[in-house]
Amino acid sequence: AEELRMQAALEAQQKEWTRAVIFDSQSQPLGSIGKQIQAKDLQVFTTAFNDRDTTFGQGLNIDGVNYEVHRFYEEEGLIYGRTHSVDPQDGEGICLARVKRASDGGFAYAVITYKFPVLSAKAVPELQAFMNQWVAK
Repeated sequence: AEELRMQAALEAQQKEWTRAVIFDSQSQPLGSIGKQIQAKDLQVFTTAFNDRDTTFGQGLNIDGVNYEVHRFYEEEGLIYGRTHSVDPQDGEGICLARVKRASDGGFAYAVITYKFPVLSAKAVPELQAFMNQWVAK
């Protein structure tokens, strides 16, 4: 029942986020909206917090699309950035979040993408609130 409520809350975000996947440290999806993200991309996300320089250098990738990393906050469990585009209105933002689950002490992750007019100033706090409410338990 809790998974269904989380999925419903995720679906309510579809007006803001173009896609989202909540997943565990084994890259197993716990919920998602929008276009699916391949397991190989999810696996890389589980190690993105391990090395700031590598993550900044390589960026984050989904289906071969590269998102430049602009912010990396290990303590807060947040990495975010956007696709490279001349006009910011044409780009797509990305946020990767990590929380420790109270239930088992393991990490859970979420990745979202979003397009203009939604900006990181709105999407990042929304994702943090979602993770705290639905995933960190």
